[in-house]
Amino acid sequence: MDAMISLRDVNKTYPGAVPLHVLKGINLEIRKGELVSIMGASGSGKSTLLNILGILDNYDSGDYYLDGTLIKDLSENRAAEYRNRMIGFVFQSFNLINYKNAVENVALPLFYQGMSRKRRNALAMEQLERMGLADRAHHLPGELSGGQKQRVAIARALVTKPSIILADEPTGALDSRTSADVMEIFKALNREEGMTTVIVTHDPGVGAQTDRLIRISDGVIADGCDTNRIITEA
Repeated sequence: MDAMISLRDVNKTYPGAVPLHVLKGINLEIRKGELVSIMGASGSGKSTLLNILGILDNYDSGDYYLDGTLIKDLSENRAAEYRNRMIGFVFQSFNLINYKNAVENVALPLFYQGMSRKRRNALAMEQLERMGLADRAHHLPGELSGGQKQRVAIARALVTKPSIILADEPTGALDSRTSADVMEIFKALNREEGMTTVIVTHDPGVGAQTDRLIRISDGVIADGCDTNRIITEA
């Protein structure tokens, strides 16, 4: 199976009075259609790694290939173009715009693609229907539950038909039952559509539901075994 993500000896240091070497020679390959979790303690480098995967941050050395394209030293416009076309983001805090309703929030990435309002709203409605939220399309985020907000955020991530979903602690702000519902959505997307999905989490219960759990510690990939082995060893 082809690689969707390939990192080769990637390093990242934040400058300062005492430079902080956050990522130390990361080698990582994620295949198309994989459902993968990345786990690590606070300060382990997992958020920096996710930001690099999402083309939200640069790296200092090494190579990062996204679906065969070298992502390196891009202009902000070019980086934004790749993000908008290839990556769907899901965040712990949902990142919905409070004064826009659900359909407007979902349609927003299509606005940046220059699509007409009628077309983008139609595509946004399709995704909301898929998430079981057609009846909430014209509700503001403040009128939605946490689980509904996260389903709106997933619909927004999917509306551009991206190559990959990057989810940063997507269940972190949800209760256990709602977390389970959200994970079922990710698993169904992966199972039915082969959607490559990378979930950063600190929750072992979330990690155990993915095909492969990658552990990062002090800026180094510590382990990348499949979750069947982890469950057997636990």
